[in-house]
Amino acid sequence: MSETMTHSLLTIRHRQDPKDFKVAPVEDAPPAQLADSSPTSATPATALLPKDPELGEVEEEPLDSPQPWGRFMALWVCCTLASGILPGQALFVNQFAESGVFSSMCSKEGTCKDQFLTLTTIFGVGQSLAYGFSAPIGLLYDRYGAMVVGTWGAFICALGLACVTASCFGASAGFDANTSWLFVIGVFTCDFGSMLNSFSFMGLIWHFPHSQTLVIALINATYQASALLPLLLQAAMDASHQSLAVYMSGWTIVVFITIAGCYKLIPTQKEYYDQAKKILGMPLPKAPADMKVCEMLKRAVEVLGQTKEEHIVSSIALAMGFALPGYYASMTAPYGEALFGHKEDGERLAELNVLCTSIVGLALAPFTGTIGDKFGLQTIIGLFVAIMGVATVTVGLPSWPAQALCGASMALFLSLFTIFISRYLLMYAPPNQYGAVQGVYTFGVVLISTPWSLGGIAATAILPPGVNAYRIPMAVFGASGLLVLMIYAAYFRSHPPPQVPPLLPEDEAELAKGFGCTTLEEVMQVTNTSRHELLKKLSSSKPEDVRSLMRSIDTEKMMEFMSRRSVDDIADMMETNDEEEEEADGGETPAASVSQATLGQAEHPPALASAAPATDTSKSIRERGQHLARMVASGDKEGVKNYILTEPVDDMWQITLDMEEWQSAAEQKQMDKDFNKLIPGKEFAALLRQRPELKKFVQQMIKREMQKKIASLTGRKKK
Repeated sequence: MSETMTHSLLTIRHRQDPKDFKVAPVEDAPPAQLADSSPTSATPATALLPKDPELGEVEEEPLDSPQPWGRFMALWVCCTLASGILPGQALFVNQFAESGVFSSMCSKEGTCKDQFLTLTTIFGVGQSLAYGFSAPIGLLYDRYGAMVVGTWGAFICALGLACVTASCFGASAGFDANTSWLFVIGVFTCDFGSMLNSFSFMGLIWHFPHSQTLVIALINATYQASALLPLLLQAAMDASHQSLAVYMSGWTIVVFITIAGCYKLIPTQKEYYDQAKKILGMPLPKAPADMKVCEMLKRAVEVLGQTKEEHIVSSIALAMGFALPGYYASMTAPYGEALFGHKEDGERLAELNVLCTSIVGLALAPFTGTIGDKFGLQTIIGLFVAIMGVATVTVGLPSWPAQALCGASMALFLSLFTIFISRYLLMYAPPNQYGAVQGVYTFGVVLISTPWSLGGIAATAILPPGVNAYRIPMAVFGASGLLVLMIYAAYFRSHPPPQVPPLLPEDEAELAKGFGCTTLEEVMQVTNTSRHELLKKLSSSKPEDVRSLMRSIDTEKMMEFMSRRSVDDIADMMETNDEEEEEADGGETPAASVSQATLGQAEHPPALASAAPATDTSKSIRERGQHLARMVASGDKEGVKNYILTEPVDDMWQITLDMEEWQSAAEQKQMDKDFNKLIPGKEFAALLRQRPELKKFVQQMIKREMQKKIASLTGRKKK
């Protein structure tokens, strides 16, 4: 009851984002907003909180407690195996072509240009869609949790691999014209499943409070590590002389096996919330009961629309810059053959590109996540320009050292690409809109880059066979990308991001009401912080920032602003946030609960056996408190409602304080749960409207619970 009230005011929600597991988590520019149960969904049973003299209602886990690295690495292996085929596309294009996939497009036996272009187009579209998947995957994660999303992701990835494998068997049996469609479905299905699976890693983010940047970087590294899988497949095929289809079958079986590993290793939604509560000292809001996709996307568009020009310019620059790395990755094998003159050279260049992707990605994994934080976005843009310049100069040179440098440059560009998007949007998106804003923005980049990239593939198909069929599109991509990025670097310098994200009026109200205020200016007074510092802490995933913000709360000032809110405002807040009640334990009714066993079967609860004799006044208060406890334990809803409507408000407060003295922590916790089952937030809101003087009691509860929470974070005991 009062626990949910306090949590309503203090909860910070961390929303991570898909392909950018790079988000401050991610899973998340974390939004600060009201928890599922509103301040007043906590009703008069404030005293029923689990009571710990030092920590208040939350037992916070020490930040230096052991971190489950063994579990993390086991899951890292599972996610790497289930990362799909896009990371290794440079080699897979050649391998699938040689196994006969889309060989029906060739006029003679063996591989042909049309076959390579078809495979390249599929992979190119798949890579673009990978970024477009971020918004729906984020919504699925929020709704169903890491374990469900990750397990289903591994299953979907395995199904996609099964389709790809079937197309390989069909091609080797001479039925490519009838089975090649399975390859298209398989690539896209596998890619979507792999992203679902990888995003589930964010379920472990609160298990590593001091290593979140490293963890996020290692999550990103699963993509680069999985690029080595086609190299392993090729080595196995060379050693055993078996077909690609045979080893694709084995890989598919392995991914099906990882489903069990994901189910066991990925935290459930409950574990994710519990761990976040231990680290932050407060709970995250429960998962949404439904996904209002259209409403969320509409608000995200409105957020981006506040600084439309900046986002249009940045998305064009990123899309133009992305074209060369994307084209090179999918065309590596045929380009290598044309550049160096031998088919074996094409395979060698593809292997070199995969190695560059893996080595650069893994070697830089612990560091790339901090570049944006340490050096700023202007530095990343400068690196974009330098990298694009190096790639443009070296991409057309028939030299292995030059191609190695080019491949490493491309890999670094793609790593910084995702980091830039996540950090850039942190500057523009309010905390509670980050996930949706990133999804919409990334989708916009995809809409621009996809036709531009496909234009390069079409040009290769039209141009006469030879190395220039690849050099010309890459030269155009490189020169245009370099020019646009240079222009954007100058534009960014003259149009820097805002110090704090611009907020829509409704977003500002949503963030402020969690502090009992109506505007962020009031919150600034309550927390004695500047607007920049306030939003920075609200957007932080660092436990120390969250706790620092809570410690800065001035409860007297907070109550001053709360007192200005009308009864209807408070009641509306309760009704709005009463959708996510805490799950009942085992479906027990209040009558069967532990609190009934401990409180409802004796004239005086066991906790009172050793209580010292009280004065007449205290006896009256205590007797009424005991009577309330028995009514709650026995499920006497009408009796509890009558207590709320008729008991003098000042006496209710004294009863609340007295119950803290004689109830144990377990009794308080159980009674709190039972009370909320009997009188949920919406019903208490109706009682508040019926009896407006209850507002004083609600304010007293909020103030006391806030003081207890602050005391738990400062190590002082709240009397």
